Amino acid sequence: MSGSSTYPYPNPNPYIPASLSEIYDLLGSMILWAPAFTDESGYFPDKNIDTEFHALTEGFGKVRKKLGEERYAQLIALAAQAKALFADDPDDDNGKTDQGRALLFEIEALIQGARSRRVAAKLTDEDGDISGD
Repeated sequence: MSGSSTYPYPNPNPYIPASLSEIYDLLGSMILWAPAFTDESGYFPDKNIDTEFHALTEGFGKVRKKLGEERYAQLIALAAQAKALFADDPDDDNGKTDQGRALLFEIEALIQGARSRRVAAKLTDEDGDISGD
């Protein structure tokens, strides 16, 4: 993973979502920050397309057993496609950002589907609760 070109020290301990709900939350912010995923406020100077997609795909890895191999592979492929679309439209002027956002919404739907199935099956999360995580 490379660091931001405007910030010389990438975060050595990036946030990685550890539950299905945390991945869902990350996706919401990614939809808003697309296509460049940079923070103009200066609070998150190492945030960029690489760091955000790294967090997303590593998060998939943390919940891989909950997703199942087929859904995990599908999510990894969708994330790669979305990242490529955003990279091809850094100024949000050729329509690929909208296509990338549509893929993020598709990822959200798959995550929510996995959460719903976990609730329906009454599977407990790490805290012993039936939360969908």
